[in-house]
Amino acid sequence: MSTPASPADTGLRARIDNDRARAEGFVWGALHIQHPFTPEAATAQAFASAYADRVTESLTKDNVFVPGLAEAWVAWRVTGDLTANLAPAPSPVERVPGFEECDAALRNRTAWWLCAEALGYVRGWCDAAGIGSGDAVDFARAYAVLVAASVSRPNIADAWTNWRSGRPLNAFGE
Repeated sequence: MSTPASPADTGLRARIDNDRARAEGFVWGALHIQHPFTPEAATAQAFASAYADRVTESLTKDNVFVPGLAEAWVAWRVTGDLTANLAPAPSPVERVPGFEECDAALRNRTAWWLCAEALGYVRGWCDAAGIGSGDAVDFARAYAVLVAASVSRPNIADAWTNWRSGRPLNAFGE
């Protein structure tokens, strides 16, 4: 004979199940999933399970932070960790191009357009991650200088990943 669950256990289980369902529903909406047998549906279930585990941990232990769904989703997709700090590494002054260097780079039409595209990309990325976009302008200007130099360069997403981790923008495969 099984012992009945206490009201506290039932409430805890209900909260965890609710958060799991919210997380899975969030990803279904974010990925525009149409059918439960798609690979994206498996991704939604995996994220929901990780999110529910984090909620469970927060309810059973002290000082366990549970991020919001959007922030957790972006962190999980980028790093595989719901609570990863996605804020860029502090920008040393030498990584940020000076006015003269930036001004010269922006005279190159391709560099000017890619600077604007990089700025939009990073601002959108930061909004989705729920973090401030203070580094967006510095990154975009540095990317424009790289473009104007006519050297081999990664795409904006990879350059942004390099910037966030403190590597040179044009680092490949590191």
